[in-house]
Amino acid sequence: MVVFTTLLLILGLAPQGAADDGVREFTRTSFTTLDGKPFTAPPKRSHDARRDGKVRESPQEAKRRGDLAAKLPSRDRITASANMSECWDAVAPSTGGVITLNHFTWCSVGLFSVEDVRCNPGCQTVGTITFRASMQGMGHQGPIAASDRKTRVWLLLDEPVLSTPPPRLDRQLKFSGSCSTTTPGANCLIGDDGDTARLDQWMTLGSTFFDFTVPEGSVSGTDRIAYADFTIHAEVLGNPFNKDSMLFGPESGFRCDSSPKVNYYGCVYPEVVSQFRLKATPDVIEEAKHVWKAQHRPDLTLPLSSVKKSIPGSIASGKPLERMVSTTDKKANNDKSARYCRQYWGRGYSQGNTMQCDEYPFQSTYQGSSMGGAETSHFSVQVISADQNRKAGEHLDKFYNQERILDQDEFYVVVLTADGRPFGQGDAVPVGPVAPIEYPQCRDNRTPEVRDVTPRAAPEQTFLDYARTTPDGWTGGDSTYSVTLPDGRRLWVFSDTFLGPLNANGTRPTSARLVNSTFVVQNGSQLTTITGGTAENPEAIMPPAAPGYWYWAGDAMIATIGGTKYLQVIYQEYHKFGAGAWDWRFNRNVVATFSLDNLKEPERVDQLPSAAKVAWGSALLDPSQSKDGYTYIYGVSDAPVNKKMRVARVKGADLSKADEWQFFDMQEGSWMRGERDGANSLTGIANEYSVTPWNGGFVLVSQDSTEAFSGKIRIWHSCSPYGPFASAVDRDLVYRMPEPGAWGSYGDADIFSYNAHVHASLQQGDRWTLSYNVNSMDNRVVPEAAHYRDPGIYKPRFVSFRLVPN
Repeated sequence: MVVFTTLLLILGLAPQGAADDGVREFTRTSFTTLDGKPFTAPPKRSHDARRDGKVRESPQEAKRRGDLAAKLPSRDRITASANMSECWDAVAPSTGGVITLNHFTWCSVGLFSVEDVRCNPGCQTVGTITFRASMQGMGHQGPIAASDRKTRVWLLLDEPVLSTPPPRLDRQLKFSGSCSTTTPGANCLIGDDGDTARLDQWMTLGSTFFDFTVPEGSVSGTDRIAYADFTIHAEVLGNPFNKDSMLFGPESGFRCDSSPKVNYYGCVYPEVVSQFRLKATPDVIEEAKHVWKAQHRPDLTLPLSSVKKSIPGSIASGKPLERMVSTTDKKANNDKSARYCRQYWGRGYSQGNTMQCDEYPFQSTYQGSSMGGAETSHFSVQVISADQNRKAGEHLDKFYNQERILDQDEFYVVVLTADGRPFGQGDAVPVGPVAPIEYPQCRDNRTPEVRDVTPRAAPEQTFLDYARTTPDGWTGGDSTYSVTLPDGRRLWVFSDTFLGPLNANGTRPTSARLVNSTFVVQNGSQLTTITGGTAENPEAIMPPAAPGYWYWAGDAMIATIGGTKYLQVIYQEYHKFGAGAWDWRFNRNVVATFSLDNLKEPERVDQLPSAAKVAWGSALLDPSQSKDGYTYIYGVSDAPVNKKMRVARVKGADLSKADEWQFFDMQEGSWMRGERDGANSLTGIANEYSVTPWNGGFVLVSQDSTEAFSGKIRIWHSCSPYGPFASAVDRDLVYRMPEPGAWGSYGDADIFSYNAHVHASLQQGDRWTLSYNVNSMDNRVVPEAAHYRDPGIYKPRFVSFRLVPN
């Protein structure tokens, strides 16, 4: 922080009336800024005031100082010479001034003048020499307590300017130092103490230095901290009215310590907020991305917060972090962060100890998850590579040691690219093309034709029978995705699910539980419901991450990870933000990975691309179906009508590799690296649909969204799993859902149908089966409300049909 108040000038002046006795001659010295303004003395402050005081500088000042300090060579020892260009580059060229660049470099640049004065009887200057006076203070650390608790201050006089006539250059000019401390039990000692030379010798000699040492003495406390001030005195020897002028050091002086939490012993200039400059090199790129996101996009971080998140530590925030050395408090930070990593990434987030829970602000700070507050708005957690997390910790420890960052010392965190540029959105999120789009030719150009449509197809009755008889299982739900498990059983994936039992008369009790996500396992005609929680208190398979949030299910697939098969389900998280029935919105996408031996809770949950507000998981096509080695992930850019299709892909059969997803952009003709670079394609699909191999190509089945609450289920055809998808005019209708609207089969304007998609697990030859859901806008919880008087409304309908080449 640039301060112009840390140098004191005391001018030597002739006493009043001296000219009455005749001619008097004397010499006076002065220190000023480069534009001639006098320096003023710093205030005196006690040990406790310095210890408890906080440095305050504007974000602009902090950034400028940090950029200057970054250009300095790495130095934590005093040196045998000083490079004053480090100081000249740091101060204003027209005014000079004082600046502390980092804990090991303090600078002062101004003017030093020597004037010959003659009084006969009035006083006037008869000769002057003016130097540029530059001082550089150097912090130091080393292994010896008695001698390494020291600082060295260099003084350089250069660019002399002589008046005409000049002053007497044979006068002896002496520079010496003094040192004092307000810390009880401490003493400040002077080692090397400047030089004495004639003025003409100073014109060529130029520099000298002063060493100030503060041994441990009887200083109390574990760190043995002591604060001290130094003063540099300029004195012309033999001056009849001799008063020296003085240069003072920094306002906060210098601080010496013997802390066991950093290397060695040493002294630093504490009048600065240090900066931990984290470079996004390949070994810590995941850490760098996490810190940058926490600082600049806090509301996109986890855990979720009921209030707007504000995470400290960046220069722009103006809220530095403070180091914390307490083992107990660091564990409290770590425990709270790990708890949220388990909540959001699942109990198996460590993936065999290859991944770790990273937290920002760091666990070694007072702003960490536990010490920084009781809620979640002030911190972020992210599961990253264990190796990268350890390496980032090593970088942070190195910073603590090199900068002598003690308990409660403040510092900012600055994220940079590997080559030292400011890290930005383009560095955090990959952009640009990754591969050209290649469109294969259909080996059979005939379009699909729908024949022999049969409603109320299997397994519709199986679900109806199960709902009527189950004591505590599924009695109604939506989404209705399915996947065949490796053992041949079929898994059904549901979103909002009512649980049994029903009343004896077939109605639903108003006490019926409703959970946001369940599984139903089908083994022949036998169904079994799987929920989270316990039998007495069932919960969603994906319980809410925070109040006002919930998950709805997307499509599911069997993934192969490290040679082991898992179930993966995409879930979309939504947020209720107001009291209105439609006051909710999409928040983010995740993929839950389940062990096939335990389907009650995910082993881990990974974050998926969500920045473009695309709800991914409308459909999935795994490599066994795509036949090109990629899993295709389908999504929707939501809207009341004319919803638009999005397509992404990832190599292999593991959806959790979110950093490897590629995004389809037909206009660009490329698969793109960044989700925001992807583009909409087909218009008119719904939130849930299906893409299924057929006759050497692919068919897409979806409810029509070109009109609101449409009852039409349409079909499109493409030679590739990513399109372009086309439909035959007047030949694209698969089925018209009879239920919705006042003119529908229920005769109820509140009834609507939605979420039509094909089940590849039910396909037999050219006979296909699709499902769709029926619901009511009557959300009252009273016996006469739709969902309670008629549980049959909120159930999937199944329709089978033949699909043949036209």
